[in-house]
Amino acid sequence: QKYFAQIYGQGTHKKYKFVAMELLGPSLIDLVNRKIPNKFCLHSILKFGVQAIEALQALHKIGFIHRDLKPSNFVIGSTVETSSKIYLIDFGLSQQLNLKDGNIIKPSTKDSYQSAFRYASINAHLGSELGRNDDLMSLIYILVELYTGSLPWANIIDPDEVLRLKEQYQDGSLLAFMPPEFKQFEDHILSLNIKQQN
Repeated sequence: QKYFAQIYGQGTHKKYKFVAMELLGPSLIDLVNRKIPNKFCLHSILKFGVQAIEALQALHKIGFIHRDLKPSNFVIGSTVETSSKIYLIDFGLSQQLNLKDGNIIKPSTKDSYQSAFRYASINAHLGSELGRNDDLMSLIYILVELYTGSLPWANIIDPDEVLRLKEQYQDGSLLAFMPPEFKQFEDHILSLNIKQQN
């Protein structure tokens, strides 16, 4: 898959497990922190957004959800040829969906969800079963932060208060400074249920 690092090998050495994979470049959080102010222009956001959606579609198509999306889990290639290409990494919290013909047929077994709550969907805060729509909602939060420079709950450490703000901003005001197409994208995500594809 073109949005995932190539795996060269894996195994165990003594008591340690290892994976040998393609060397990739800096993450989006590294790149945005090099900018003053710390945000991307619209062109960069759109370029990243399209690739991020395609990467998630590829992951969802093979029956997995990521469940831990954040800017540090999107990286660029390490060569001149791949420096504008986005890769999705860190599948430690990913979960396989129970699929039949591409559709979820029953909830998968719940387990402990410990993602960074800044980008977690409302469903994740509530401890609900997560679906592909939740990955997409996390992507919305990432796009807003990278374009505007922050999120309304960026400096809040209480997960319940972060949840309250996310519910409050679900009226569209979170995207007030974004192009209108982002609101259409959010409306589409909110119209999906756990069984629907993006």
